[in-house]
Amino acid sequence: MGKATPKKISDLASDPATWLPQRLVMHGVPESWINHATLDQLRVMWEVVKKDLKYQTYLTAKDQARIMAKGIALAFGGEDS
Repeated sequence: MGKATPKKISDLASDPATWLPQRLVMHGVPESWINHATLDQLRVMWEVVKKDLKYQTYLTAKDQARIMAKGIALAFGGEDS
């Protein structure tokens, strides 16, 4: 790799082949899958992870809205069910 200049570090960090396997492991994809995958397969796995994160965010927001509505109802005399 030679001397790690700021430009080299930035270029490596921008390369999906460098950061994608690490991100997939961070999100629970088994390392054995990652070690045997092509870059295109890694990109597909990343799309699955992103869609899952988006869905989890949607569920969390929906639950928070339900909790907020229940709290407001209780504040205005509603019953706790």
